[in-house]
Amino acid sequence: MEALAVSGIDFTIFFYNPNIHPRREYEIRKNENIRFAQKMNVPFVDADYDTSNWFARVKGLEFEPERGARCSACFDMRFERTALYAHEHGFKAIVSSLGLSRWKDMDQKIRIYMVNPPAEMISKIL
Repeated sequence: MEALAVSGIDFTIFFYNPNIHPRREYEIRKNENIRFAQKMNVPFVDADYDTSNWFARVKGLEFEPERGARCSACFDMRFERTALYAHEHGFKAIVSSLGLSRWKDMDQKIRIYMVNPPAEMISKIL
C-alpha cells in the first residue's frame, strides 16, 4: 500500500474483516490500518464488524484446517462485500492484500476470484 500511495495511484482502504477474533485483535488491526491511512492521506472505509454473517457463513466449518474450506468461505464473503462496495461507489478495480500472508494459499484465492469475478459476486448479493 505504501508503494501505491507514493506512486500517485488513487486508492481507498476498505476494511472488512469479521473473521478476526477476538474483538480486541480486530480493533488492533483496524486501528493500524486507520493509522496508516491517515499517515498516507488515503481514504479509509470501515465496513461493519459483521460477525453474525461470518458465523453463519462458516457454520459447520469450525474445525477445518488453515487453507481449508473455511478460508475459501472467508475469502468469498470478503470479496463479495468488497466487490459490492466497489460497484456501489464507482470503483473500477479491486485488489486485496490477502495474498501477503504466508499462512494463506494464493492459488486458493485466485481460484475463488476466477470462479466468482466481481460482477458475479455482486449478483449473488443483490
